[in-house]
Amino acid sequence: MPLYVLRDARTVTDFASPKEAEGTRRLEGRNICVAYDCLFPLTHGGAERWYRVLVDQLVASGATVTYITRRQWTTEPPAWTGVRVVAVSGIAELYDAEGTRRTRPAVAFGIGTFLWLVRRRREFDAVLVASFPFFSLLAIRGALVGAGTPMFVDYFEVWSLNYWRTYAGRIRGSIGAVIQRLCIGLTRFAQVFTVEGAQQLRSHGFRGDVDVLAGLLTSDRSGKIKSANSPESPVVLFVGRHVKHKGVRLLPEILISARASMPELKMVIVSDGPERREVENDVARLGLSDAIEFTGSVSDETLRLLFEQASCTIVPSLREGYGLVVAESVSAGTPVVVANNPENLATSLVEPGVNGYVVAPSIRGMSDGILAAIAGGYPLRQSTVEWSIKHAKTNGMDTAADEMVERLLKFARHRPVQNATRSARS
Repeated sequence: MPLYVLRDARTVTDFASPKEAEGTRRLEGRNICVAYDCLFPLTHGGAERWYRVLVDQLVASGATVTYITRRQWTTEPPAWTGVRVVAVSGIAELYDAEGTRRTRPAVAFGIGTFLWLVRRRREFDAVLVASFPFFSLLAIRGALVGAGTPMFVDYFEVWSLNYWRTYAGRIRGSIGAVIQRLCIGLTRFAQVFTVEGAQQLRSHGFRGDVDVLAGLLTSDRSGKIKSANSPESPVVLFVGRHVKHKGVRLLPEILISARASMPELKMVIVSDGPERREVENDVARLGLSDAIEFTGSVSDETLRLLFEQASCTIVPSLREGYGLVVAESVSAGTPVVVANNPENLATSLVEPGVNGYVVAPSIRGMSDGILAAIAGGYPLRQSTVEWSIKHAKTNGMDTAADEMVERLLKFARHRPVQNATRSARS
C-alpha cells in the first residue's frame, strides 16, 4: 500500500531503464501489458516499487510494455523510458478514514481496465496484474476470454476470512473473502515472494502454476559496503501508512514503555494517513511531543538517511504481505523489530539476533525488542549489513525481475517479431 502520494506529475522524474547488456534482449518482439492502479513514484509502496523494477527489466529485455493504471497526475502522464503509460480511470482517494481500501475506485479501475483491454484483447502476449484490488484481475480475466493471452498474477498476500472481517467488517469482509477465493480459482499463473505466500495460496485452493520469486530486497547498486556505525543517540523509526493494520496507534505507548528503561530514547514517524491526527493527539496527551517527530511524506533520499540514522526500525503491523520496510531498513544496516502477528509475513525476513528481533505483539514485547536492538550496538548493525549483502543478490528485486523474464519466456505467447511490432504500433 502506498506510503505517500505526489499529486503533480511535474515532481516526477523519469527513471531510465537498466542499461542493456549484449545478448539480453530475450523478450524481443513480445508485447506485455502490466496493470496496477498505482504508479511509482507517484505512490510509494512494495507493489509500486516491484513493478518499477520489473517493467524496467522487461524493457531492457526487449519487450514492448504498456502500463495501465489509475490517473494520478494533473498534467501529462509521467515520462517512463520505453513504456506507454495509460490511465483507464480517474483521480480518486483510495482509502477511507479508517485506512480501508474504498470500493468505488477499485470498481472504476476494474471497469476501465476491462473496457480498454477488451478492445485490444489480442494485442498482448501476456498481461501482468496484482491480485489486489481484485476487480482489475476479474476484468482482465473477462477481457481475455478466447484471446489466448496468458494472465500472470502477483499475490503479494492472501488474507484469511478472519482477517478480512477484521479489516472490512463482517459483511464486507466475508464478501471480500469470497471474491478472493474466486480470483484464486481464475488464476492459472501466480507469483509470490515467500514460501509462506505459496503455502497460503495453496491453502486457499490454488491449483495452478505458482512460482516463488526471489524476493523484494533492495539491491545496493553502488557496490559499496554500507556503514555499520551506531547512531550517536538512540532513535527508533517507524515507516508506513498511518492506518490500523500498520499498528501506528500503538507507537506512543511502545515508546513510553521503552523510555522507562531508556529515558533519552526518541522516535521518528514517517509518512501519513487517516490515523495521523489520532496518533498526534495521543502524543500530546501522553506528553511525548518533545520525544516524537512526525516527518510526513519524504523523498527516497531522505528516507534512506532516516534509516541510516535510526538505532532500529519498529514494524508493529498486524499484516504484511512481504515487509518492504524491513527490506529497506536492513539494506541500510539498521536492525528491525517485528511484531509476531500471524499474518505478518515480514517476520520471514528476520533472523533473530542477526538483523533484528521477532517479538510478542504487545506493548511490552515490542518495547523490549527495541531495547534489545539498541543494546546490540555495533555488532548487531554489522551483522545486519552482512545479512543484507549476503541476501540482496539472491533475494532481491533485480533477481526476481530476471526470474519473471524467464517465466514469460516459458509461458507467454510468442509471435514473430515483425507481427508483434506491428501490433504494438497499432
